[in-house]
Amino acid sequence: MNRYFHILISFVVIITMLILVSCESFNIDDLAENDSYWAKSESLEVNNALDDDIKVDVAIIGGGYTGLSSAYHLAKMNPDQKIVVFEAKTLGSGASGRHGGMVLSTLIDDYESEETFKWAYDLSVRNMLFIDSLSKALNIDCDLVLNGYCETIFREDDVQEYKDFVTEANQAGIPLEFWDKQKVKEKLGTDLYYGAMFDPNGGSVHAVKLIKLLKTAAENEGVIIYENSPVTSIEEGETINLTVEANGNSFKVEANDIVIATNAYTSKLGIFKNKIMPVHTQTAVTEPLSQEQLDAINWNSRLPFYDSRIMLFHLVLTPDNRIVIGGGNVDTYWNNGLEYKGNISRVADMMLDELIKMYPELKGINFEYVWNGILGTTFDDVATVGVMGDNQNIYYGLAYNGHGVNQSILFGDVIAHLYSGKYHGWEDTEYFGYKLSNIPPEPFKFVGSNMFFKFWKWKDRH
Repeated sequence: MNRYFHILISFVVIITMLILVSCESFNIDDLAENDSYWAKSESLEVNNALDDDIKVDVAIIGGGYTGLSSAYHLAKMNPDQKIVVFEAKTLGSGASGRHGGMVLSTLIDDYESEETFKWAYDLSVRNMLFIDSLSKALNIDCDLVLNGYCETIFREDDVQEYKDFVTEANQAGIPLEFWDKQKVKEKLGTDLYYGAMFDPNGGSVHAVKLIKLLKTAAENEGVIIYENSPVTSIEEGETINLTVEANGNSFKVEANDIVIATNAYTSKLGIFKNKIMPVHTQTAVTEPLSQEQLDAINWNSRLPFYDSRIMLFHLVLTPDNRIVIGGGNVDTYWNNGLEYKGNISRVADMMLDELIKMYPELKGINFEYVWNGILGTTFDDVATVGVMGDNQNIYYGLAYNGHGVNQSILFGDVIAHLYSGKYHGWEDTEYFGYKLSNIPPEPFKFVGSNMFFKFWKWKDRH
């Protein structure tokens, strides 16, 4: 009896130590430089770091799509206020500058009514058109193509489910189409899939050129942007006090309100702790295809697509005829680790094998760039936007679960409306201020998530 008691005590002590060790800390060195194809093919001028204590009306933490969109819309609606963005590295260093290049509409699987379904869809479409109009107004080409996209069906057993969903969408007034295997072959050039759902609204974009567009738009409205200026602590109150570390110095920022626009990195600020889990995923881009290769693969529509697997693959054909492919693998690390520790060469080989399965005519092609990115994922698979805090002065938009290009920019507009006291409409949905479920603490999160990932990979193969 005494022996078993000691074993139990030892087990409790070990688990307690593991949980204590898992207390998160912020290390700027864990934030890798953006080495994506997007960053290598489009350079941005880097803004200065913060060099003094300052007071601002709104401090925005994070220089990705959410942060820059919030900054632009806030400044547009409140021209007399001081709106400042603080980016830990350089703009677009997170998922905004590393994604696969797809722009998606909002298709809610679990909707309250046909009206909600249609309203959310239409809102996301209008947001794409806003991006397009902003690009034209500022004469900044971000390679935005809005000819639609497909979700391809990997398993024959899933075909009827997609047909039913398309029927429901059509009844709600959403113009989706079901394509059979033959039409997928005709439009996408691959016979790997049993069908597809086509959405005429959506498309593709150059990730970093879109950052450039939003940065220019925000600065034109008077927004101040500091780069290489990580916020390392937040002290809540009627006035919020931030600590910013820059060039080896520590500065104080007083803000009446703040916007949390840090997605996968949010828990490092002590906010949404155990709500958002950083998940590492990899993307690659080929060398430019020759005309002979383009003719051979017969991807005539040039429509971007992603498939229905759990560990889905997504593909984009760029204007300069490269194929961007990502997916098929995810990694997560202890204590929401931000440093990628996987074997990216092995993942690249896996993605190349998958590309050849889709397009055997490309055998012998090589990847020119392969990179890692970090998604902000949740148990609920739901993004959330709203305002919180005892003083209702902490705004947030995050948890995009890998579908954030369009939605993050939309959420910037929602945040600006909330702050300005103007009605937007998103407030009426169940996803406004959505209470994200708790993710178990370490070691359960690390062990459990990796077990799920292994199971999902197995399921996709069987």
